[in-house]
Amino acid sequence: MKELYYGYYGTRLYLPFSGLSRRWRRFSDRARGKQSSFLQQINLPDISWKKCTSQRAVRIWEHEQNNGNIRISELGVISAVAASCHDHSNLFEIGTFDGRTTLNLALNSPSHCRVYTLDLLPNMQTRFSLASGERHMVEKEEPGERYKKYRDLYTQEVNSIHQLYGDSGTFDFSPYSQTCSLVFVDGSHAYDYALKDTQSAMSLVMPGGVILWHDYGIWEGVTRALEEIEARECYGLRNIRGTSLVYWRKEA
Repeated sequence: MKELYYGYYGTRLYLPFSGLSRRWRRFSDRARGKQSSFLQQINLPDISWKKCTSQRAVRIWEHEQNNGNIRISELGVISAVAASCHDHSNLFEIGTFDGRTTLNLALNSPSHCRVYTLDLLPNMQTRFSLASGERHMVEKEEPGERYKKYRDLYTQEVNSIHQLYGDSGTFDFSPYSQTCSLVFVDGSHAYDYALKDTQSAMSLVMPGGVILWHDYGIWEGVTRALEEIEARECYGLRNIRGTSLVYWRKEA
């Protein structure tokens, strides 16, 4: 199956080489005293993706990466974590964009899971200012277009996806409190949103569940927020080696 091929490529080939590239670029920037606007120096301890899930045979759909999508290596890691989720639990994604990650959450998670994905529509007011350079991720024709085209092929899985609309800064997450075995935080990259979305994710995740954040070390607001939270709360946040993902499992 091509999905298994892309999963193998993403986690076993692309991941180690892209990780080496990022480490080299950070080392080079530090040696030259340079600070890249989209590649910050990072301080969280790292962890292998294999320590985050028991799943090894990873499957990836929609492997093509568009501007605003996560890397195929990161999609592989998220898919592997989704496959290890508790059946009959919820998965919650903050930030749908085009629905590529949403699709892989639904197709990789156990058959009785529900996937909730929240996105901001272009005309919605926001509680906080968005980060510079991310407006194009909001101003799109339709959130989730990449999962919606699979409705006839994977009817049950796509029907398990529940599209929600709203500003994550003001959205009422209480109906999903402590029901989620996986929460993926990939909304606005602004500092205030990273703080608020983390607070919301902590309320959503069930005991034994996992939170994954995207764009650590890539967007300054996310990097600063997560490192401040870890310094203050000592949760044990870990950067998944070779990615911009941060991992945390809630104590069972």
